[in-house]
Amino acid sequence: MSALTRAAALAAAALALAGCRDSRDGVVARVGPLSISQAEFQGKLVEVAPSYQNYVATPNGRRQFLDILIREKLILAAAQASDVSKSVEFRMQVERLKAEEAERVREGRDYLLTRLWLEDLRQKGQLKVGEEEIRDYMNKHPLEVRVRNILLASPVEAEEVANKARAGANFAALAKQRSLDAASAADGGLMPPALYGEIIIPDLEDIIFRMRVGEIGGPIKSKFGYHVLKKEGERKLDPEACRERVARLLEKRKLDLHLQDAQQKYPVEVVDEQFK
Repeated sequence: MSALTRAAALAAAALALAGCRDSRDGVVARVGPLSISQAEFQGKLVEVAPSYQNYVATPNGRRQFLDILIREKLILAAAQASDVSKSVEFRMQVERLKAEEAERVREGRDYLLTRLWLEDLRQKGQLKVGEEEIRDYMNKHPLEVRVRNILLASPVEAEEVANKARAGANFAALAKQRSLDAASAADGGLMPPALYGEIIIPDLEDIIFRMRVGEIGGPIKSKFGYHVLKKEGERKLDPEACRERVARLLEKRKLDLHLQDAQQKYPVEVVDEQFK
């Protein structure tokens, strides 16, 4: 059913139902102490599968759909009157639901505040990236690279793997067998194609861009462990195709500088020893 047809069916159902509802409070039906409002009926009606919308727009369809809602209210009324509503388990689960809802609200509030703060920085021009900045960056860093990475826990292991790779062992197979980087190991250690500034491990970036295609690099130490690298390829950037990507990269750099200033006010302290 098209969106237009569906909308027409819903409108027809709404008009037909409007003539039957309680004119004082918009009540469609009552089930003991509970009621079904016009708004509730319409809200539930929207959730019906598109293939049934034509049917629920008919008098018989509306009545059948109302019967379904009445049955749900009847079950709820009986449950409310039962001992279950006073049980410890019910109260505990309600408290858990409240806590989960409070956490969702907190996360949503934090996300909204962060998004609006970033939008405010953009409107004030603090993250603005000009066309000349983009061109200059692409002139200075004109290449995109493809690299395979094997992450290991110790320099001894890394040296062993590097020697095997330089002796001709299949690098992708070694990555699948030995790499601790689960995200890339399954793909033979292949990392996403990267511009300068996009590699998430800064210790590797300059080395990778200096390597020749096909060269094995490492071991190289980073905060994650020891890396053995293979440069799979590189290509010249297409200025038009990469413009937005470079703009995002440069905007991120400006945000990082802004956060460095903010960190003077809000010093960071890592408390858990395992992360130090």
